[in-house]
Amino acid sequence: MGEKKSKKTIVLLIICGVLLIAAVIVGILLIRRGLNQETYKEEIAAAEKYVAAAQYEDAIVAYENAIEAVPEEEEAYLGLADVYLNQGKVSQAKATLERGYTYSKAPTILDMLNGINDGSLLVNRFGEDQDKETMEKRRGQFGWNTAFLQRLENFTFSDYSDEYGAWPDIVKVAKGEVKVVHDDLSATMYYSDTPEDDTIVDDKKNRPDETGMPEKLELDSLDIIFDNFAAPVTLEQLQAISSSTVEPVTDAERTYVQLRTGSVIINIETDASGTIQSANAWNEVLLPDANKNRSTKGVLSGVVVDAMTGEGVPDAELVFAGQEDASHTGEASTDSKGAFSVELDPDVYDVTIMADGYVVETFEFEMEEDRNYSGEQFIISPELAAGSARIVLEWGAEPQDLDSYLIGDSDDGGSVFVSYYRKTASSGGETFAELDVDDTNGYGPETITLYDLNGVYRYTVVDYRLTNTLQEYGATVKVYLPGQAQPEVITVAPGAGVENIWEVFELDHGELNILNRAGDEDDLVEGSK
Repeated sequence: MGEKKSKKTIVLLIICGVLLIAAVIVGILLIRRGLNQETYKEEIAAAEKYVAAAQYEDAIVAYENAIEAVPEEEEAYLGLADVYLNQGKVSQAKATLERGYTYSKAPTILDMLNGINDGSLLVNRFGEDQDKETMEKRRGQFGWNTAFLQRLENFTFSDYSDEYGAWPDIVKVAKGEVKVVHDDLSATMYYSDTPEDDTIVDDKKNRPDETGMPEKLELDSLDIIFDNFAAPVTLEQLQAISSSTVEPVTDAERTYVQLRTGSVIINIETDASGTIQSANAWNEVLLPDANKNRSTKGVLSGVVVDAMTGEGVPDAELVFAGQEDASHTGEASTDSKGAFSVELDPDVYDVTIMADGYVVETFEFEMEEDRNYSGEQFIISPELAAGSARIVLEWGAEPQDLDSYLIGDSDDGGSVFVSYYRKTASSGGETFAELDVDDTNGYGPETITLYDLNGVYRYTVVDYRLTNTLQEYGATVKVYLPGQAQPEVITVAPGAGVENIWEVFELDHGELNILNRAGDEDDLVEGSK
């Protein structure tokens, strides 16, 4: 009897112990959840404050911290996607919402994702920006973005990571297939193994092999692949740039046209007449020969660009001379679109470019071992007229749209104010200065020619979209002056604290005074010099 009682006591003690442990665990979980909720609220509040101050990078960090604390709550995903849209990074917004819907299944996330996919949210979001961009693009000649096309035909995953962000979002689609979104490229890229090659995707890491190439892309905007795209774009315009016949095709899902250039195939949704109605139209870029080129090494493909038109320079001669090894040399000529390709040994090269009617200019380019370079842009200036100067702005993929401002006064009383919305400064029928080309899609060139050096002028660069990233991404200004064999090259100074306005230099009667400092919006009005 006593033994039974003892056993009962032991069982009760065990049960009590288990219940106590369970209670402790539940308590810990509740406390942790409470702490996580508190962290979540604090990070959300911080993120909203950063957004209000347009400090988007800090807002991204805060929203990600909130998601890490409570991944099943929808608010942080919606806020983070909104920040990405404010930055024009549609692919990142979509990736965030897809991740959020996986964890939360919130209908609000799905609604926002659908709004991006059908374009309605993008029209509402970016409608105000279209006026300036459409105005500028309609002035330029519609055509291919040759530099980007060269990247498509040659870039590997490693190259894209170097150019557009080393920490992309990668989602496994199926075995041997992943989709990738890089921070600085508004596109979704698809990598997949083929029957002939099962090493394009690393299945253990669920990421592309460093030498793998995407075989399909979906672009957030057609601006990426075309120069001077402004909807509507007609079938006739598309036919003029395609290497094959272009006709509308209708299937069960949509009407689209198929364009070809080189080895690239581009399908784009149109109306029944074959007209593209929106930059955000459905599209897919197919690269059927992509991974056949994986073994290609030491190839530099690029384009020589006219600083005054933004168009390619035909029949330009490029001479490459290695700085480290004199035997490393190369030569290339540009085609009718200014494009060229050359094989080079690893070295740092002096690249001298010559073309009739242009300033002979020497650039420096480093060719690394086992690397291909595509879409490299070399901007050269037409020869200067006597007594004039030229200012050429160039930069990378980000910020998307930088603007040039030239403000000052000539000695005879003429006022000079040149920008994207006032392209020419003139008086009495005489032009003092002129904006030759305004680039709105990254890289440049954006060029101003000053025809009267008898005065004092200040040159400033402004990030049109106010992304606060000018210091981070940088930009280069080349100043061509009379009597100088090579232009003066100015880059954003480290520690200059530039956010959206970069005050670059003053030109006092032809004498260059480099300022290289953060500027002020109040200085961007006529007569403010």
